[in-house]
Amino acid sequence: MMETLKRYGMALIFLFLVILLMILGTWGVKTFGDKMFENTDISIQPRGEHLNP
Repeated sequence: MMETLKRYGMALIFLFLVILLMILGTWGVKTFGDKMFENTDISIQPRGEHLNP
């Protein structure tokens, strides 16, 4: 078990670092998008909504 952990330990650390950075990046983009639409009077509606009478 310890031999396997020593062999793949650095790869696992790198994998978890990449996962953490992806989660932080996704959260940052979502926060930025929410702030962009915060003070606007734009209402986002689906395209097909106007087709239904």
